[in-house]
Amino acid sequence: MSGYQLAGHELESPLVNAAGSINGVSTEGILREVSDLAQTGIGAITVGSFTVPPQAGNEARFGAPIYYYDAETRTTYNSMGLPNIGIEAAVRLSPSLTTRAHAMGKIVISSGSPTNASEYGSSVAQAARLAYELLETDADLVEVNVSCPNVVDSGGGRKPIMGYDLESMEELLARLDAEVGVTGRLGLKLPPYLSVEDRLLVPRIAAMLQGRHVFRFLVTSNTIPNQVPRHADSRPLLAVPEGTSGMSGPSTKEVGREQLVLWRQHTDLDIISTLGVDSGHEINCRLQLAANAVGGVTFLWQSSNWKVAVTEMLTGFAEEQ
Repeated sequence: MSGYQLAGHELESPLVNAAGSINGVSTEGILREVSDLAQTGIGAITVGSFTVPPQAGNEARFGAPIYYYDAETRTTYNSMGLPNIGIEAAVRLSPSLTTRAHAMGKIVISSGSPTNASEYGSSVAQAARLAYELLETDADLVEVNVSCPNVVDSGGGRKPIMGYDLESMEELLARLDAEVGVTGRLGLKLPPYLSVEDRLLVPRIAAMLQGRHVFRFLVTSNTIPNQVPRHADSRPLLAVPEGTSGMSGPSTKEVGREQLVLWRQHTDLDIISTLGVDSGHEINCRLQLAANAVGGVTFLWQSSNWKVAVTEMLTGFAEEQ
């Protein structure tokens, strides 16, 4: 027994790859990356986020770059825009994903996110559909992502983030409570609540969650929205409209810790803590702050070998014990 658990599942380790690290428009690429991570000591493998329609992502629309890592500040900026195969293909692919992961003792977290494709309904309708369809697969857990900051709308702005909209959150929870009920498999990926006004939303959302018991775990949190990395002459570095991205990476670890503490004050749901996870020391820090598991992406993307990256993180974590 490892002693690490998430939503009733035993984990080999408390380390998880956050949504976004395994995604894209190639089923072969997704399968390959799941196989690669399954051969490491990682505790759970997150795939997606998937949207209702397939999406090519921002690089296909606007060109490169849509990702930048500042080695000096250790800050990651990404505006991927959820490139993915779409929910129908994701459902078909699920048995192959779980077979690979389960063979190595890993659980699978399948993530879905609403997008700005209004022909598929409102964000709430899309999120609910994604939850229904992913719950019908053999994924061990299902993450509903209400926090992606990088979906570009037709005017060049960004799709509103549902996690900041109490009315939409109430509608989503009420709908899932009535139509799905308690499954023990659903999780909610939230945006960071940074301003005074945003922080006031946390106890209100926590009360909604506690009152309905639809969700078993939280992911706190997605990248910091509305960040613009710039060249020395102040031009936006990324090719997307306005150059806006989500910020993460080791430099955001204080935000990651703060978000974990903030949510732990208001909920007893299991929590995967993300943002700034870059070492075994940081894994240990988040567990001491009452996280159930710890997630990251930059530590994988900035490594040429995912097995080495995971091994280094977990070796450092073991040395902290």
